[in-house]
Amino acid sequence: MPHHVECEPCLRGVIAPMLTPVNADHSLDLAGAREMCRWLASTGAVSAVFVRSGMGRMHTFTMEEARVLAATARDALPPGVHVVGGASGEWLGRERGERPDAGRYTAQAIELTNAYERMGLSAAVHILPEAIAAGAENAEERILAYFRSVHDATRIPIVLYQPAGLPPECRLTERLLERLLDLPRIAGLKLSTTDDEVYGPIAQMVRGRPFGLICGHEGYYRRGLAQGAVGVIGQGCNGYPEVLQAVQRAHAAGDDDLAARAEADTWRGLEITRGVDHTVALKQVLQRKGYAVQPYDRSGGALLSETEVDRIERALDRLREPYMAGRSAVERA
Repeated sequence: MPHHVECEPCLRGVIAPMLTPVNADHSLDLAGAREMCRWLASTGAVSAVFVRSGMGRMHTFTMEEARVLAATARDALPPGVHVVGGASGEWLGRERGERPDAGRYTAQAIELTNAYERMGLSAAVHILPEAIAAGAENAEERILAYFRSVHDATRIPIVLYQPAGLPPECRLTERLLERLLDLPRIAGLKLSTTDDEVYGPIAQMVRGRPFGLICGHEGYYRRGLAQGAVGVIGQGCNGYPEVLQAVQRAHAAGDDDLAARAEADTWRGLEITRGVDHTVALKQVLQRKGYAVQPYDRSGGALLSETEVDRIERALDRLREPYMAGRSAVERA
């Protein structure tokens, strides 16, 4: 089992990329955000909440919305549950193919990272800046300059984020990662892949460093842990975090059979909402469970029928039940 060196506590365990509650007009539903935090905390399995996440439609956020949502989550979560926040600049024209001005985008990232530090957030998450580097011949230099500027003007830990689907020129290479690791407050990376050939070389590079490597796909968590990962961020962290916590605990106990069973349940969880907008589906499920969350999403996904919500709720309950109420997954075997 790889030796884990110390890293930021907020990067360990199940990190929920919080779905962003919004009203029908897509304005923030702050009461719903507090309810979403109440739900995540109630599971007892979530170690940190990631606001303005990719699953929360990070590219739709204004600077003010990012600040307000971060402050709302900070105030709503109990002690011991960390808050990390997406801190990249605004890219409101992304869906229209527009690109932000590089200087303004970087300045906004610095401003938001410093705002998070003043709020007491544990870390700032920065997507590899496709917004200002995609298509550029000097993409690596643009990415490096962005992170150097943010790093040198801020004080809290910075987490890199490589989502699936980034243009090739915007993805981490060994050379780029080595240069970024020279910046001492680059504290971790969310790497969204299930490809061993992508994850493995990066895991090897950061092994032995005070660095939090995070699986950005929950179905890869068991394999990631074996390579030195310390945390997971994925849609299942919102709907069935207890299952992912079981993967983590079984791995720590050296019980790979149990970890493999929990991993299989993780993949079953992903199948439950296949073919529907899972962000809308979970909000509708939470409404049924007594959480005052509006069912809308900035994706524009259609509301599900009551029959479909009933099917999803029942399936999620069945999936989670063996891992709840103080029972370990061992007890179900």
